[in-house]
Amino acid sequence: MGLFSGKKDALIGIDISSVGVKLIELAHTRSGYELKSIAIVPLPRDAIVENTIIDSMAVSQALLDVLEVASPASRNVAFAVSGNAVIIKTVQLPMMSEFELEMSIEFEAEPHIPYDIEDVFLDFQILGGVEDEPEMMDVVLAACKREVIEDYQLVLNEAALQVKCVDCAVYCLENAAEIALGDQQEEESLMLTDEDSQVYALVNIGANMININIQQNGQTAFVRDQFFGGENLTEEIQKEHGVSYQAAEKLKKERFSEVSPEALDTFYIGLTSELVRSLDYYSAKYSEYPVQKLYISGGTALIPDITNELEQRLGIETEIVDPLQALKIPKKKFKNVDLSSIGPMMMVPIGLALRSFDK
Repeated sequence: MGLFSGKKDALIGIDISSVGVKLIELAHTRSGYELKSIAIVPLPRDAIVENTIIDSMAVSQALLDVLEVASPASRNVAFAVSGNAVIIKTVQLPMMSEFELEMSIEFEAEPHIPYDIEDVFLDFQILGGVEDEPEMMDVVLAACKREVIEDYQLVLNEAALQVKCVDCAVYCLENAAEIALGDQQEEESLMLTDEDSQVYALVNIGANMININIQQNGQTAFVRDQFFGGENLTEEIQKEHGVSYQAAEKLKKERFSEVSPEALDTFYIGLTSELVRSLDYYSAKYSEYPVQKLYISGGTALIPDITNELEQRLGIETEIVDPLQALKIPKKKFKNVDLSSIGPMMMVPIGLALRSFDK
């Protein structure tokens, strides 16, 4: 679901987060999707804070570095926005055609957007009619501040990249899940009766952002971004061990068995509280369709034993999703790349790269 501009060209997916730049390029073959190029380059701490680019030179250099490592064939880019930069709302509007709504979208969206309508990029998707009100229809509205998009466009252009598509991270998860979970979801749906619903949550947990997309029978029912992630664990390690941020990161990544149980418990209390808050928002509208499973991704999904912790604390079956497992990977070309350690981190960039193949 592209929310601000469409694609017409071959695209590479670039995910610019607070901790790094991730790039992926795909090809579509008869046997499925094939990995053409992939790379991750870290960013200095605080180069990006809450979607605001603080150090544009550092971000531009990271983009140049990721291009050098990956050597993609295309320079056309799809990138994602999330968090407080984006407003996504499902609203009810009078029934009209897509063309009619496109002509009147600013007027229809203005009451629902807490910014001057001239200061945002807008897009929409018509979901369908309202069951009890045939003269109304449900529409997803999406808006992002122009200054945020323009700042990202600027650093991408400085790296000789052309922005062809802007998407929302929560919808990238849905795109990636179509290939990462396709066969599994089809098998599970076959076991359902006509009265049953298949409901699961795609939960991408990054360094300081959680993207949540809850799916009902293959359709998005709820999306939300929350500021929380792996950096919260780093900060708890700092407190409990009395070390610097850099030392805490190293302990987390290289000597996890030595991490204080108190730091881990505090982190999990915070993480589950954030997830429960989103699940409660969803349940307020869809109490008859409870979430049956969590599919987690993102760098924080690599924390040892995280699935067991979440299952015990939330009472919901939890599984890590690795979209790279669904790709055809030329072994000779990627023999020196440890793909197993980065797969769960690539849900958003893969969702972006798949925009190349939109019909």
